[in-house]
Amino acid sequence: MKAQDEPLYHSIYRDIASRIISGEYPENYELPTERILSEWKHVSRSTIRRALEFLRQDGYIIKVHGKGNFVKPHVFTQPLAKFYSFTDTLKSDGVIISNEILDCIICAPDNDLQQILNCPADKLFFRLTRLRSALTYPLMLETTYLPKSRFTHLDIDWLREHSLYEYLRKEHALEVTHGQEVFFPTMPSSKERSILNISSTQPCMVVERFSYEGKLLVEFTHSVVRGDKYKFKVNLISSIEQGTSQ
Repeated sequence: MKAQDEPLYHSIYRDIASRIISGEYPENYELPTERILSEWKHVSRSTIRRALEFLRQDGYIIKVHGKGNFVKPHVFTQPLAKFYSFTDTLKSDGVIISNEILDCIICAPDNDLQQILNCPADKLFFRLTRLRSALTYPLMLETTYLPKSRFTHLDIDWLREHSLYEYLRKEHALEVTHGQEVFFPTMPSSKERSILNISSTQPCMVVERFSYEGKLLVEFTHSVVRGDKYKFKVNLISSIEQGTSQ
């Protein structure tokens, strides 16, 4: 198709899409109104509406009723069908991961942690605090407790570039047999908001993971996850299908 034969709505679609891809229109950016776009492009509002509809269908923008059209934010999805690693999951999708080590100390549990882990006050843990990011987005603030009686040392430099589970498997022969996760919403503290670079109105999700090696608890992780950037997905199987597959 020659350029002069290209439908007007398609050229407008391509122009807005290219501005989104280049970052000129960043995520959550509010697009100009249909009236402004029609005056800018010298076309009818029906042509603008058609271009916007295709942009929505292709995942470039979202429409918020009563407010307008916005550039769709990038959201990362974590399937929950099996035991997973944040780093491994996103790397398998070609997403660049960064781990900023904010803190790593040996400590005894406070009263709250003693109750959560059902452990004595004199038990020692490695407390590893990391900021987990994907692309340019800080996604989660993660604090992990590892019993020093099971793990004698941690290689902080290695953990900046790799998965914690991969390291524990290779260096400490860890074999996680089962685990449990608890999810609940939260409004992050001012410190958490600052680290995650979010506003005071942005809700987050807390994910607490308990990992076991046989009967031994080998990891407890408390993560504060950005609600606008990360979602968890569960595939449910009916009892009928389960019975058929057995």
